[in-house]
Amino acid sequence: MTRWSRVASVLALILTAVGPACHDEQTVTAPTLSATCSALPSSGPAPLAVSFLVGVSGAQGTFNVAVSYGDGTTGTDPGAAHTYAAAGDFVASFTVTTATQSASCSTAVAVGPGTSPSPGANQPPHPVFKTNPIANHGTITGTAPLGVRFNMCLTSDPDGDTIYFTMDFNGDGDVDQGGTTGGNCRRDHVYTAGTWTAYNCVRDIDASGKALHDDQCATYSVVATP
Repeated sequence: MTRWSRVASVLALILTAVGPACHDEQTVTAPTLSATCSALPSSGPAPLAVSFLVGVSGAQGTFNVAVSYGDGTTGTDPGAAHTYAAAGDFVASFTVTTATQSASCSTAVAVGPGTSPSPGANQPPHPVFKTNPIANHGTITGTAPLGVRFNMCLTSDPDGDTIYFTMDFNGDGDVDQGGTTGGNCRRDHVYTAGTWTAYNCVRDIDASGKALHDDQCATYSVVATP
């Protein structure tokens, strides 16, 4: 074998051993950043407190999240609950970013009209009946002519309604005193000798004068001795 033949054989061996490995290449693909989001609850009456769940995958390094709640407010903490104060259809958007990546997701929130608590039932007045002389178990006694003061002015109404006062001094069914003023809640009456029945009543009325509740009354027996 000549000198050049030996060189050619050595080169052939080297190329055979090394050649294929020198041409292998591997392509590495960077992961894709993606984001998913959902709202819980996604609907309800105002004011509606909503929690959000944001899922992030494929992030290279640390990431930040910018939140737009769709009602004009923003945030940076996707885990924080948000309250929608007014009714409307909103879209909450979340943007996830790293140094080299960005991804977004959004979720709808439907907020209905708020439910106002029903007002409490109207309450009747709290009547206070007083007399002078003081009635003893409903009986007022004294010597004729017997002056008696009837007083209902401490009566109150829990709803602030107007209170209407009536007085029947002799039990004949006719209203001898009636009205809504301080002069109508207190009245003096003089009794001649005899036994009389007196009725004092209160009720609450609306703006048109209609009674809101039945009369609450105190009945007195007035005994005026000769």
